[in-house]
Amino acid sequence: MTDAAESKSLHVLEEAFAQGRLAHALLFQGASLETLDESCRALAKRLLGAKDAATHPDFFSVRPANKMRRIGVDEIRAVNRNIQQTANQGGRKVAVIYEADRLQLQAANAFLKTLEEPPADTTIFLLTTRPYDLLATIRSRCLLVNFPAEQDRIPSPEWREWLSDYGTLLELASRGANRSSAPELILGAYGLITRFVGIKDALASAAWKEFKKTLPETMTDEQIVAMETGYMKSLRGRMFAEIEEQTRNAALQSDDLATSGRRLDRAVQLLEKSAGLLEVNFQEPAALEYFLLSSLRVWARS
Repeated sequence: MTDAAESKSLHVLEEAFAQGRLAHALLFQGASLETLDESCRALAKRLLGAKDAATHPDFFSVRPANKMRRIGVDEIRAVNRNIQQTANQGGRKVAVIYEADRLQLQAANAFLKTLEEPPADTTIFLLTTRPYDLLATIRSRCLLVNFPAEQDRIPSPEWREWLSDYGTLLELASRGANRSSAPELILGAYGLITRFVGIKDALASAAWKEFKKTLPETMTDEQIVAMETGYMKSLRGRMFAEIEEQTRNAALQSDDLATSGRRLDRAVQLLEKSAGLLEVNFQEPAALEYFLLSSLRVWARS
């Protein structure tokens, strides 16, 4: 079992279950789909008393499928019917909504009714890396379980070196752009773009290969494709979160807090805009180019 499964959050939930006061609906939120999935499986295994929760007859789940990666109302209605019935083995039932932020509006409203009147002896998990894309009424009916980003840091020497070089580039830009530094800043930015794509692709390929081994054999090809897409986006989101953290660290190095605050605020806005462009399938190198060049201009002019 990994550190994610042994986290403080999970330990608290296991204690709550042992004392008979576990909430009926748990919203697992974090930066990594892998961590959320592993933590959910670990707790579901405990709730069902099974070696593998995914193969238990009282375990029900739904995942995004097809090219749009959405969860439709028919899939939710099927889960609702299953958990309203008597448990096959007379014990608890578990339902899991993977990537719950992908619920279509009609599906979300259909699921909301189940959350308002939850069936007895049933625990519902909602897993998401984007909790605020869920209806507020759904979030309010769940116990929010946050898995801190610290435990999901990307353990790659190449990525740590990238972040260090990015911080160095910001430090150079903060001294102001001139004839001698401008070429170095531009070349440095394009070098980071190329390296980012290469590092992300290498990490994604290796990590997905391992993570895929943990997926249930009952998953359809459409679900696996949708899961892989979500996994890749989750990894990229974690990388962007660490870029934001490194940007914040660079701003804190300045003696001029007012200037560093302006730099940080604008840089984070640019990063969020770039992330938004990627969500609508904007070219990854182009989105990174926009962020890095715009951010360096902010750093050099503030």
